[in-house]
Amino acid sequence: MKRIKIVLDRPNRLFESWLEEWRNEAVFRNSELHDHFAKALDSLKRYPLPLESGKECIILQHFGTKLCLMLDKKLEEYRRQESIRTVDACVFRTGSSNEDHTATLRRKSVKDCQLVEVQEKTRVSKQTKNTKKNARERLINANDIASKKANRQISFKSNTFDIILLVDTQETCGGKMKPQHNATIMELTQLKVLFEVHRLKIGDFTWIARCRKTNDELIIPYIIERKRMDDLSASIVDGRFYEQKFRLKQSGIENLMYIVENIDKNSRYSVSLSSLLQASINCLVQDGFTVKYTRNHKDSMLYLSYITKILIQIYKDKRLVGCEKEHFIQTDNISSAVCLMEFKEFNKVSSKQRTFKVSEMFIRQLLQLKGMSIDKAMAIVERYASPQILITALENSDKNGEQLLANIQVNKKQWLGPAISKAIYRLYTMNELR
Repeated sequence: MKRIKIVLDRPNRLFESWLEEWRNEAVFRNSELHDHFAKALDSLKRYPLPLESGKECIILQHFGTKLCLMLDKKLEEYRRQESIRTVDACVFRTGSSNEDHTATLRRKSVKDCQLVEVQEKTRVSKQTKNTKKNARERLINANDIASKKANRQISFKSNTFDIILLVDTQETCGGKMKPQHNATIMELTQLKVLFEVHRLKIGDFTWIARCRKTNDELIIPYIIERKRMDDLSASIVDGRFYEQKFRLKQSGIENLMYIVENIDKNSRYSVSLSSLLQASINCLVQDGFTVKYTRNHKDSMLYLSYITKILIQIYKDKRLVGCEKEHFIQTDNISSAVCLMEFKEFNKVSSKQRTFKVSEMFIRQLLQLKGMSIDKAMAIVERYASPQILITALENSDKNGEQLLANIQVNKKQWLGPAISKAIYRLYTMNELR
């Protein structure tokens, strides 16, 4: 079944419009603040989830306390004006014949209000029509999946389940960082987050929906990997970093996040700070992860609490249907019925494999090259399933063999490119490297 992914179109439209307004005003005044507003606006546009208040924007990069307060003040003013408009509209529609004088005075306002109302109804009607169409398609898919599993189909009605943050056991016990791990439980408890400590096969944090009646569990499609700078450095040196990224991409979960914690310019790591930052940026640009930089462990836990609240709002009114990985449909956050993978199956398919296929080992080998991403490596392996097939193709190519792979398409807007093609050619054709 082909996966369908629908991304919310500007989930924070109001906040974006106000930031654009403040940025333009700053440019007009020749104020240095225009650059700050521009960076905050770019960060907000990249965020895929709706934010309910300016305070919640604190989880995003380039948003400070003052800017969040400005957004909340603007939001309060906007809501107050909307309330006034709603009350006026109701008064105009319910006015009696004895109020002819008042009606005359307000006739123009009524016409304006009716015009806006008609325009809004037209817009909402079109949006509702498309939403219902998408909802029907998703509901049909969910029902098809339900009919295929005759034995026992997991299905949660809306508001019959809890969204629970799962914390990997490695985050809460053992090792040299025991005080830090205990701080995880303390911080989440103080933030009143509903969480449990669980042995996760992949990632440090994820979320499940658990039915209150049956205790069945479905995985919410969000996984977070937390890396302190020293841990990031060590994982790059021993190769864990690339293996983790590969396994995360293979998990079937669409929303993958990295928390990069404790950036200290004065600390020394086995990998240079610039290389560590570049590695995190590659996760964002090349691999499609969401990357959040935090100052310390407390900030990381605060970020997790905000994400938990947002996920509760998104899923609480949904009907959740359990499905297998091969039938998993990427969520659109619009349909009333959402297909989610069973948590037991997620843990099973995410387990480390003791034996690997040739293609999987080939991908791991390619990931050691500088500038190589998981998507690029997978695009190569789709064309050339093993190193031997690739070597044969390179040896049989003409004098321009260095550019044989340059035109391999990675996604709709990206190709492998000449630099990586040349590096791969040299790796697999130079005698001393065979």
